Amino acid sequence: MAPGGSKILKKSSILGRIPCVLTLRSSAYEFGPYRLDPLARSLTRNRELISLPPKAVEVLLELVRRPGVVISKEEIMEAVWPRTFVEEANLNQMVFLLRKALGAADQRDYIATVPKRGYRFTDLVRQVDVPHQFDSIAVLPLVNLSGDPSQEYFADGVTEALITELGKIRSLRVVSRTSAMRFKGSTDSLSQIARALRVEVLLEGSVMKSEDCLRISVQLSHAASDQNLWAESYDGKISDILGLQSRVARDIVAGIRAELSQKEEVLLRVSRVVHPEAYLLYLNGRFCARQLTYQGQHKAIQYFRQSLQIDAGYAAAYAGLAECFIELAYFFGMEPKKAFGKAEPAAITAVHLDENLAEGHAVLSLLRLLNDWDWEAADRESQRAIELAPGDPYVHWKRGVYLRYAGRGDEAIAAHWRAESLDPFSLIAIEEAGWPYYYSRRFGEAVDQFRRAAELEPRWDQLYFGLGLALAQQQRHEDAIRAMRTATSLAPDNPFNQASLIYILGRSGYTREAKQLLEKLFSAYAYVPRWFLSIIWVGLHDNERAIGALEEAFEEREPCLVSLKVEPIFDPLRADDRFTAMLRRVGLNA
Repeated sequence: MAPGGSKILKKSSILGRIPCVLTLRSSAYEFGPYRLDPLARSLTRNRELISLPPKAVEVLLELVRRPGVVISKEEIMEAVWPRTFVEEANLNQMVFLLRKALGAADQRDYIATVPKRGYRFTDLVRQVDVPHQFDSIAVLPLVNLSGDPSQEYFADGVTEALITELGKIRSLRVVSRTSAMRFKGSTDSLSQIARALRVEVLLEGSVMKSEDCLRISVQLSHAASDQNLWAESYDGKISDILGLQSRVARDIVAGIRAELSQKEEVLLRVSRVVHPEAYLLYLNGRFCARQLTYQGQHKAIQYFRQSLQIDAGYAAAYAGLAECFIELAYFFGMEPKKAFGKAEPAAITAVHLDENLAEGHAVLSLLRLLNDWDWEAADRESQRAIELAPGDPYVHWKRGVYLRYAGRGDEAIAAHWRAESLDPFSLIAIEEAGWPYYYSRRFGEAVDQFRRAAELEPRWDQLYFGLGLALAQQQRHEDAIRAMRTATSLAPDNPFNQASLIYILGRSGYTREAKQLLEKLFSAYAYVPRWFLSIIWVGLHDNERAIGALEEAFEEREPCLVSLKVEPIFDPLRADDRFTAMLRRVGLNA
C-alpha cells in the first residue's frame, strides 16, 4: 500500500496483526555458474564473490539484460556514466576486467566484440527472484503534513523514536538522529545521502497529526539502485503511539530481513499506552535537552516534569529528567549535591518502571560513576544499556565515558568510535571521541579530532575547550591560549572555560593575567567548583593549594573527581602520597 493509503489500525491490531509484504525481493541474472545481483551490485560464482569495480558490474548489467543483442558503446557509456564525459578507454578497461573475471575459471568468452558496432552478451541468461538482507539503514526526517509548523517537533520526535526502536537490533547499523537530521529538507539524491551516511537502505515518510489521531506513512528504498522496496501507512491514536512506532519498526526489520533474536523481538513489542499530552511534552523536553546548553537543560526539565504530572508512570520522562540534572552538574557547574539529589530518584524510577529502557540504564551508569564512584555498578549498567540498544550511539558514548575514566584507553577509543560510526555527523560524537585520546596522552590524535569537530561547527565552545587543553599538553602554549580564548568568547558564562584559560595562561608564564582573571572568576560566581580551582592552582604552580582544592572537592563529591586517574593536568601531583590516597577514595588504583 502506498504511503497515502488508508488503513485503520485499532489498538489490538497494532500489536497482533500478521505482517504483510515484508520480504524484499528483486530480480537477479544467472548465466553458467554466475549470478549478477543488480540490487547488491555484485557478481558471484558458485556463491563466491568476485571482486570487480562498481562500474564494471554496471557494464555487465547493461549487457546481460539484453543477451544476444548488440549494444553500442555509446549506449553503454551513457547508461553507466550518465551526463559525464569519459573516454572510450574507460569502457574498454571495464570490459577487459569482466572478460578476465568471467573467463578465469572456464575459458569462455561471455562478451563478444562486434566491430564498429559494440558488444554482445553471448550466453543464455536466466532471471531469478532473490530475497535481500540489509545491515544498515538511515531514517530520514519524517515530513510534517499537519499544515502547522509548530508541529515540527512532533514529526522529529517520531523520527527519533523509530531510530531508537531500530537501534535495539544488534545486527542492524542504524544512523543516529543527529546525523539523519542534517538531511531534513535536503535536495540531495537518495544515493548521495546514503553515501554520506554509509548505509544501504533509507526510510522516508511523513507524519500527520489531527487532534488525537495519527498517521505514519513510510517508504523503504535501496539507495544504490534507487529502487522502492516497500511502502505502508499506519493509522492510530496518539495514546497508542508507542505501540504504533514499535509496529512500524518490526515491519521494517522484517522487511530488510535483519537478524532478530528472541530478546530483541520482545523489546520491539511495546504494549504500554501513553497519555497523548504527556508524550507531546516529553518530545518538547527531548528537543530542548538536545541543545546541550544551560537554558536548554532547564527548559527540558520543565517539560519532563509537566509530562510526569500527567503520566506518573512514564519511564522515558524520568530518564530525561535525570540526564538533565547530571548534565547541569557535569557541564554547567550546578552544585553536585543538589543536582544528583534530584537525578538519582528519577534515574532509579525510570529503570524500575521499565527494566528494558536503554537510556534509563545509560543515565543510571553515569549517576553510579559520577555521584557514587561505584565503578562496578557503572560498568554493569553501561553494558546493560548496550545490550538493550546496541545501535544507539548514546549508550556507546556513555560506555566510553566510563571506560576512559577507568583508564581503559583502547576500549574507550573503540566505544567512542562506535558511537561516531552510528552518528557520523554528530558534533558531540566527534568531539567526545577526542577525549579518550587526550586521557591516553595521545595528544596529537586528540588535537586532530577536536579540530575536525571545530571545522564542522566553529561556534561551539566545547570544541575549543578540548582543543586548548590538548595543545597545552603539547607545550604549544600560544595555540592553546588562542583556542581557549575562543572558547571563553563563545561561552563567557561557563566557569570551566574560564578556569581552563587561567590554567593555560599560568602554565605558559602569563601569571599576572591569570591572577587577574582568577579574581574576576571569584567575583562573578557565588560557587566555583573546587575541581576547577585545583586546575587553576596547578597552572599557577601552587601544588599545595591544588591539593587543598581537591580535598574540598571531595567534601562536595564533585563529579569531575572521577577523572583523577587519567587527567594529564594533575600529572605534577602524582608523586604526592595525598594524591595517591585520593585515587583510592574515588575507588581507583594509582
